[in-house]
Amino acid sequence: MADNFDFAALTKSWQQQKTPTEQLPNETDLAQATKRQRQQKWLMYGEWLSAVVMLTSACWLAFTMPGWLGYLAAVFLTFGALSTAYIGWTVHRPILAYDNWSSSGLVQFRARACQLTLRYYLYTQLSCVALMLFSGLLWLLEWRKLAEIPTDLLLFYSLVVCPLCLLMMLRLQQKKRQKVTELDQLSNLVDDFQRSE
Repeated sequence: MADNFDFAALTKSWQQQKTPTEQLPNETDLAQATKRQRQQKWLMYGEWLSAVVMLTSACWLAFTMPGWLGYLAAVFLTFGALSTAYIGWTVHRPILAYDNWSSSGLVQFRARACQLTLRYYLYTQLSCVALMLFSGLLWLLEWRKLAEIPTDLLLFYSLVVCPLCLLMMLRLQQKKRQKVTELDQLSNLVDDFQRSE
């Protein structure tokens, strides 16, 4: 091998080569993120609508069922409405406001959406626990003869609401395990992107 390299020419050649830059994703790459943002927007609107319905029901109960039981149910519904609106804002809003659509940004978007979905599942499970506790409170009030609870209401909460809440909690627990695995993979990808930058 000859050792008479023209380092000046070689340096000039290297300097003239274009440095690869990160390509912005095309429409196909963005389609899934756009679809996710659209779904998230409708979910948020749906939750806000349900919060308004709960708040209206709370006002209706307070006026049509005077007494401490009606007020207790109204307070429970008001708390549910406020927590639903809060969850709608804190979980869905960051996904709707996200705007970094580079390749690494898309991976970060998916990781962020995964984290927020896990938080959403947790909040939903806590809401189910609250409904089951409310059902137990109604039975306790009836058993201790502290209030006259309508039998239809007791049966509705015992035979419909509580079993559905239990099934939903179990289903969400399965989905949480899947999301945790997905989040681990996405976190590794985000770390890879950050190391390469």
